[in-house]
Amino acid sequence: MIERDVTIKDVAREANVSIATVSRVVNGNYIVSEDLKERVFAAIKSLNYVPNSIARSLKIDHTLTIGLIVSDISNSYFTALARSAEDIIMKKGYNLIVCSTDDKKEKEASYLKLLLEKKVDGILLNTTGKNDDLITEISKNIPVGLCSRKIKNPEFIGDFVEVDNLNGAYTLTKHLLSLGHRKIAVINGQKHISSSVERYNGFLKAIEESGIETPETNPYHYHGNFNSPDSGESGVEYLLSLPQPPTAVITMNNELALGVIRYTMRHGIKVPDELSICSFGQITNSELMLIQPTYVTMDPASMGTTLSEMVIERISHKQNIPSREVRYTTTLVHGNAVSPIG
Repeated sequence: MIERDVTIKDVAREANVSIATVSRVVNGNYIVSEDLKERVFAAIKSLNYVPNSIARSLKIDHTLTIGLIVSDISNSYFTALARSAEDIIMKKGYNLIVCSTDDKKEKEASYLKLLLEKKVDGILLNTTGKNDDLITEISKNIPVGLCSRKIKNPEFIGDFVEVDNLNGAYTLTKHLLSLGHRKIAVINGQKHISSSVERYNGFLKAIEESGIETPETNPYHYHGNFNSPDSGESGVEYLLSLPQPPTAVITMNNELALGVIRYTMRHGIKVPDELSICSFGQITNSELMLIQPTYVTMDPASMGTTLSEMVIERISHKQNIPSREVRYTTTLVHGNAVSPIG
């Protein structure tokens, strides 16, 4: 025998009140006496009643939910972004669903399909860069805002918020060059990700302006994973094993920087005397660390705010807005992990 779902009528009967009273208690949009509230809540608990918010939302053609998909919610960058996004989204009357993909294609696709099934009103996405066609199709029907990573499909409709990757990496490299460094290494993220490409191009721009020849296969360029400090360790281990090891290393995000610092401390490498370290983005609480890389700023809180506002605006205008892009400028902040050569 199939059990039928408990309805609002069942709750009203159990509490000996009207259906309207149950609705008012559940929705909290009318003043109801404490006695009636207690009776209704007791009936709800007794019958294990779950209000059908999905059914209600379908009547008004939206669910007041927005999905946020990031590569690694444990990264302080995305934690700050998610928190600021949540603040804006809640103030606008929406709820936020947060998903973390570990930069896995299948996991991202699964979460995207889940959010579609939940009929979310919009999606904020830090993509893996491996589901471009799926995301493009979704963007034609649901407002999508991309954070930090672009997709290559030109038919994508939506917004994009990011820092100025090229100039940020260019600034770090020029700083090291001004201090006499010529053997400058880069520990980067995944090759296919737009931010990885842009940051390396910023590095190359500064190097080429200085007259240093950089072969197509640059031995001082190591590709790892943006979300893994272990990639920072592996990268610096490889680089320092080269016949002519670098005098300085630029890590292209904060997680990679943590790995480099961990390696130097474990192996007794003196920073900055033996190796200078720069980072694209700040390490959380770096002021409490013995080794503090020089870095260029990223502003994930502002980015989360901007992206949320753009997607909510896109929702309210039913997608009748051209695709937009916002880039935040970076600022160089000096640490104690960089010294001049000689």
